Amino acid sequence: MEIYNDILKGIEQELRSSGEVKPTRVQQRCNLAYDKFSRYLGEMAAKELILREPISITAKGLDFLQDHRRISRFVHEIGMKYLDYKESRLSEREDYGPIKFLDNLPPKSHSVLLCDDKKYAELVTSYYISKGLERGESCVYLTFEDPTKIERRLSKSGIDVESSKQRNLLRVHTIKRSDVSEGNPYDNLKKVIRGSTIGLRPPYRFYRNFEPIEKSVKGMKLELSYEQLLHDNFKSLDLSLMCRHDLSEIEKSGRTDFVETLLKNHHQVIYASEPEKAIAFDP
Repeated sequence: MEIYNDILKGIEQELRSSGEVKPTRVQQRCNLAYDKFSRYLGEMAAKELILREPISITAKGLDFLQDHRRISRFVHEIGMKYLDYKESRLSEREDYGPIKFLDNLPPKSHSVLLCDDKKYAELVTSYYISKGLERGESCVYLTFEDPTKIERRLSKSGIDVESSKQRNLLRVHTIKRSDVSEGNPYDNLKKVIRGSTIGLRPPYRFYRNFEPIEKSVKGMKLELSYEQLLHDNFKSLDLSLMCRHDLSEIEKSGRTDFVETLLKNHHQVIYASEPEKAIAFDP
């Protein structure tokens, strides 16, 4: 990845230079990066971590790789706890499958984030919002929670919350449970969207952090009615939306049917869990 970034940086510098872009200079940069790559391979082969021909990892190299990952995770957790590091490190994001999926998420899509691990759910959440900010979209975070808690969480993940708010690109909008549990669901939906986007400019990117409106079968049915309503009218809403559902919050007896209905009423599905279990797909 480091070699690949060297090549990209070299090409980017050439493109941004005031003079004429010369292919020979780009080639020189690529050659330098390749030489660096060859040296790395030579060093790893000398330490018996890899074989050069055919190129493959040795048992010693595999042990080293596993130790390196364990140490990296340990250092990251220590940094998080004692040194106030940002939660979402770039390398962790790059290696996490659902993040790559989000890079190619089409505009105006209705996606669902299912999770059983809050750490990875927050990783996906912050990336989804930061990607929207990067594209100049107005990002709206809908929640029942205290907005300062959400803003603190987003800030800790690396998002410049204050700057984004000042530029009218980010808003954490708190809704009351009565806003969605009483009255006509469609009218409630339109009212929430209209109220949360006052002063913002399209395109809109919404994130809805689901907490059960009511922790019961009745509450689940109400939530599903909103999901179906959203999906049936999604084109007319003219926005992007990610709905987050914590699997532990879903009443066990109806969990299977609940998830099946979610799959039918979203364009994309992301399951945020440990890296080896995480998955993202179009249902």
